[in-house]
Amino acid sequence: MGCMVDFPNNLAPTYECASELASLGPVAALLTLIIGIPIIKIILRYLKRAFEKYDYIDQGLENFLFRIVSVALWVLVILTAANELGINVMGIVAALGIVGLAVAFASKDTMENIIAGIFIIIDRPFREGDRILLPKKIGGLYSSWGDVQEIGLRTTTVRSTDGVMLTIPNKLLTRDAVANFSHRRDMQLRVRIRLGLTPTWDNVTKAEIIVKDIAKNHPDICQEKPKPPEAVLRDFGDQDVIMEIRYYVENPKQMRPSKSFFVTEILRRFGEEKVTLAFPVRINMNSDVKLSDLGF
Repeated sequence: MGCMVDFPNNLAPTYECASELASLGPVAALLTLIIGIPIIKIILRYLKRAFEKYDYIDQGLENFLFRIVSVALWVLVILTAANELGINVMGIVAALGIVGLAVAFASKDTMENIIAGIFIIIDRPFREGDRILLPKKIGGLYSSWGDVQEIGLRTTTVRSTDGVMLTIPNKLLTRDAVANFSHRRDMQLRVRIRLGLTPTWDNVTKAEIIVKDIAKNHPDICQEKPKPPEAVLRDFGDQDVIMEIRYYVENPKQMRPSKSFFVTEILRRFGEEKVTLAFPVRINMNSDVKLSDLGF
């Protein structure tokens, strides 16, 4: 005779009685939740410690794996509890699969963004904190560059250099090539400035000396590695000699300020030392202008 025949008047505190009580559906389901929830918390705690120990794992990948493991554990515990209550778990799983398939077809854009987010997390073309080139549709409105703030499954949050916080669907970031200005290896970035100089030997020589001197006096410009600053004469234009100034900086946030400094100094020094930039000239033959005044 079982101990549950005269429950609760004749409930004996024996192992057999406890086993019989635990085998009851509601009690087993409750025990599953009581034991399962702390186990989930312990597993997630140790998983987070493991991620902190192996810090070479990307933060976005850590968040993705943590969410997947967390959802899987909760689903496992809940389905186990439901099975103890006599609920057809396989039927629930099959129904959820059909519903998921229907939702996937109904929300095609969402699924595309989620798949793109998974590829971003796995391939890691950029990470949180990196400066990237924004997609053309967005970059034309809110600056061309932005710093990645958070990588999610469906969207990526980027703060543009204008200070605007952008939530970008992931599929836009995987559709074209991704330009990352904050890559982890050899982070130095080259800046180029092109000038059209009046094509005379003295003018070009003086311009080259001034440009090299300007490059030596800016703390953000790399002087040795990967290459020292240089001024290259690329070609003859229609009315000028094209000079290209090339130098490297240590990180993307130094590109624009250093370029602004360079342009300002070029205008100031060229004006002081009478170095001339070429410009289109239109001559009206009916005017009284002497060609010698224009350098002809």
